[in-house]
Amino acid sequence: MFNPRPTQAPVVAYQAGKMGVSAVPGSGKTTTLSMLAFRLIAEGKIGEDQEILIVTLVNSAVDNFNARIQGMLHEARLIPSGFRVRTLHGLANDIVRQKPELAGLDNQYMIADERIQTVLLQDATRKWIRLHPEVIMALTSESHSLQNTNVRSGWQNLVQDIAVSFIRQAKDMGVSPEDVRIRMEEQGWQDQLLQMGLDIYTDYQQGLKYHGAVDFDDLISKALQVISTDSGYLAELQERWPYILEDEAQDSSRLQEDILRKLSSRSGNWVRVGDPNQAIYETFTTASPEYLIRFMQQPDVVPQNLPESSRSTASIIHLANDLITWTNTAHPNPRLRSSLRKPYIQLTSQDDPHPNPEDNPGGIHLFDQKLAPEKELSIVVNSVKKWLPDHGEDTVALLVPSNPYGEQLVEELKKQGVPYHEILRSSANTRTTVNLFVKILEHLSKPERQSTLADMFEAVYRFKSPDHELLPLESDAARYLRRLHNPEKYLWPKPGQELLEEFQTKQDKAELEEVLADFRQTLQRWHQASLLPIDQLILVIAMDLFTEMTDLALAYKVAQRLEWAAMDNPQYTLPDFVSMLKPITGNKESFSGFDMKDTGFDPSQYKGKAVVSTYHKAKGLEWDRVHLLSVNNFDFPSGDAGDFYVAEKYFVSSQRNLQAETLASLASLMVNQAGFTPEGNPAAEARLDIAAERLRLLFVGITRAKKELILTWNTGKRGNCQPALAFLALKNIHEQEQQ
Repeated sequence: MFNPRPTQAPVVAYQAGKMGVSAVPGSGKTTTLSMLAFRLIAEGKIGEDQEILIVTLVNSAVDNFNARIQGMLHEARLIPSGFRVRTLHGLANDIVRQKPELAGLDNQYMIADERIQTVLLQDATRKWIRLHPEVIMALTSESHSLQNTNVRSGWQNLVQDIAVSFIRQAKDMGVSPEDVRIRMEEQGWQDQLLQMGLDIYTDYQQGLKYHGAVDFDDLISKALQVISTDSGYLAELQERWPYILEDEAQDSSRLQEDILRKLSSRSGNWVRVGDPNQAIYETFTTASPEYLIRFMQQPDVVPQNLPESSRSTASIIHLANDLITWTNTAHPNPRLRSSLRKPYIQLTSQDDPHPNPEDNPGGIHLFDQKLAPEKELSIVVNSVKKWLPDHGEDTVALLVPSNPYGEQLVEELKKQGVPYHEILRSSANTRTTVNLFVKILEHLSKPERQSTLADMFEAVYRFKSPDHELLPLESDAARYLRRLHNPEKYLWPKPGQELLEEFQTKQDKAELEEVLADFRQTLQRWHQASLLPIDQLILVIAMDLFTEMTDLALAYKVAQRLEWAAMDNPQYTLPDFVSMLKPITGNKESFSGFDMKDTGFDPSQYKGKAVVSTYHKAKGLEWDRVHLLSVNNFDFPSGDAGDFYVAEKYFVSSQRNLQAETLASLASLMVNQAGFTPEGNPAAEARLDIAAERLRLLFVGITRAKKELILTWNTGKRGNCQPALAFLALKNIHEQEQQ
C-alpha cells in the first residue's frame, strides 16, 4: 500500500472543502490523487449511489487512474466501484447525453472526433481561399509568389490554424456565428481577418449540423448550458458527485472551470492538482495556468505543494531549478519573469522508498556548437548509437520541437541503423497503413500509368513483409511492372498472352508469373470495387490485405473520414481523397491508430531503443537519458528583437501574426468596443505568450530526464538561428557550478 511522503500526507488526508495542489514533475501526483480517492471510498465518505469524480486531461490518464484505484480497492478486498474517471470532454458528454434537449440536440447526436473536425475545417478553409484570392494576395509578401507550391500549402495551413483558434475562442466565449455576424453589423465593423474567421466558423458549424454532430468544444459549452438551465438536474449531479478531484488543472479553460465550480458548489469539495510550470498548450487556445493560480490564491482554498520528486538526479533537478531562478530574476524581458514559478523541485529524503537516482554531474551536457540541422541530427544519432550497446536496460528519448523535424530524425536513425520507436503525430505503423491506401487509390485513379502500378505493387508487398523489404522475386515483379508501356495488357490480358516473354530475369519465370497473376486477380477486384462509394472501396481493399484487428480498425477509421468528405463534397473523385490522406502519411496531420504507439506509451517497454517524440508528447513520460534538440531562438524564443516566431510566416507581409490579430479583433468586437485597437500590438503580445510557453516547454523537456541530459541547438532552415537565450544562461550557470 502507498505510504505518502510528509508533503503528500495532507493531500491524502483531505476531508472536505477546496484544496489547490501545486505538484512538480515526478512528484507522484497521480498516485497521491488515486490514494485520496481510495481513502474516501474505503472510509465510507460516499453513499451507495454516489461517486468520487476524477477529471483529467487525456484518455491515457483515465486508464492510469482507473488501474491504480481499482488495484488499491482490490488489495483492500473492496468492490472496485464508487468512483468515475473522465476527461473533461467525457464528463461533458455524460452530462449532455442525459438531457440533450436542453442543449438543443437530438437524442441521437454524435460527437465529431478529430478526424471529422479536420475534414470539415479543410473543406471550409479550401472554400474560403478559393472564393477570396484577393485577400490572400494582399496579405502575401511581395518577395513570395502564390505560384510557389510551398507558399500555397503554407496559406492553406495558416488559414486553417487561424480558423481553429477563432472557433475555439468563440465557443469559449459562448458566441455563435450568428452572434458574431450581428455584432459586426451593429458596430459597422469591417475586418478581413474577422470576416474570414466568421465565414469558416459558419461553414464549419453548418457541416456539424448537417451530420447531426457536435465537436468537443461544443460539448463543454453545451454541458454548461444544460446544468445552468436545469437546477434540478444540477442538484442530482451534485448529489451523485460529492467530491471532485481535478488533475492537470493548469490546462483548464474558463468554461471547464465554470462546469466544475457549479458541480462542486453544493458540497464545496473540490481538489485541483496541477503544475503551472507545465502549462504547454496555451498559445492560441482558451486554456491558461492563471485559472489554477488564481484558484489557489482564494481565501477559502487550502494551498498545498508537492515539491519532492524522485525522478531525476540532483544535478538535473538543480538545472531545472536554475531555469526557474534565471527566469524569475534575470530574464531580460521583465514581462516574462513570471513564466515559471516556485516551488523549486526538491530531492526526496534519504529514507524515501523511491530515492532519486545516484547523482551524476557529468551526465549533463549543453553542447554549444553551431550546427546546421542535418549536422545536429547526425551528431545526436551517432551519440545514441555509441551509447546504446552499453545501456541495453536503459531508456533514451530524442525530443524535437516539431513533427517534421522528428521525421528527419527518424530518417537519420534509419540511415545509421539505430533501433527506434516514434511517438509523433501518428505512429510509423499508422502512416505505413494509410500510405498503402494512398498508393492503391493513386493507381485506381490513374491506371494507365505504369509508375502508379509499380508503386502500388511495392507498397502492398512491403506491407506484407515483416521487415518491409521485397524478396528478390517480388523485386523483379515490381521491375517488370515499372517497365510496362501499356499496363492494360497486364491488367486485362488477352487469352494465351505471355507476360514475361521478353523480360530478362534471374528468377524462376513460372514463380514470377504466379506472383504477377495472383496480384492481378486482387487488382481486378479493386478496379471493379472502385465504382462503389469511397468508404466501401476502402473496406473491400482492407478485407483483402489485413488480418490484424488494429489494421482493420484503422481501415474503418480511414473509411469513415473519407465517407464524411464525400457526403460534404459529392463532386470529390479519387485524387481528392488521395490529397486528404497524404498529410497523414507525411506526418503533417494528427491521425491516431490503434496500436500501443498511438493509444498510449510506456517508455520502459522500449529499453535499448531510441524513442523519438515531440517535447509536447513527452509530457508525463520519463527516460534515463534525454536529448533535447533544436534549443534555438526560433523554437525557444525569448522575446528578443532578433528572435523568430513560428506563427509569423515568412510568406506573410510585414511579419504579421495573423492568428494573434484575428483573435484580438474577435475579443474586441465581443466586448462592445467597435473599432477598438488593443493596447500595444497583438503580434507583440503573442510573441510574449509564445516565449512564456516555450520557457515552460524547455522546463518540461529538462524534467523528462532521470540520469543524463544533453541539449543541442541548430541554425534552422535558413541558417540564421542562434542558441536560445535560456540555453546560453543555463550553460553559463552550469559551467560556473562545475568549477
